[in-house]
Amino acid sequence: QVLRVAKAGSYKVVAASVIAYGQGYQQTVTLNAGRSQGVRPQQTVLDGGGLVGQVISVTSTTCTVLLATDGNSTVGVRLAPSGQVGWVTGEGLSGANRGLLKLNVLNPAVSLKAGQQLVTAASVHDRPFVPGGPVGVIVKVLSRAGSLTGRALVRPDASFGTLDVVGIVISPPRHDPKYNVLPAVKTGH
Repeated sequence: QVLRVAKAGSYKVVAASVIAYGQGYQQTVTLNAGRSQGVRPQQTVLDGGGLVGQVISVTSTTCTVLLATDGNSTVGVRLAPSGQVGWVTGEGLSGANRGLLKLNVLNPAVSLKAGQQLVTAASVHDRPFVPGGPVGVIVKVLSRAGSLTGRALVRPDASFGTLDVVGIVISPPRHDPKYNVLPAVKTGH
């Protein structure tokens, strides 16, 4: 599944396995790939579903990844298919919203709906996030009339509870894949 995502987004990835969970107070994982495989800080990490997080430190044979669900993680996103921009922050692993992401969109007039999909917006020089990576699906709209930004809760596409094999994007795509990497939306037929 990681290779399918990489092919759909034209991402060059290095496959790696999770070898340790948690480092201190942050939600992190350690992977068995490092500098010797081309891994550098501020690279995007994906699993077969979507965005896992970003590389924050590297040794010659391992790297540490800050998970997108961590309260210190912020990821620029675009809503599909409108292209409206915003950002998601992690909600952590405790509390009512554990494991979810909180979405804020810049345009307070945008209509947010449950079921809308999000992708990563390109970062400067595609670091730490490459464009077009699946992020998640809106599950609950939070904003009220008069809010400065549109807000919602997002269920991540990545399988954080069963992380195993992931892909570290060591080379971004030549062209923004837009929404080509998103999984097909399930309809109620």
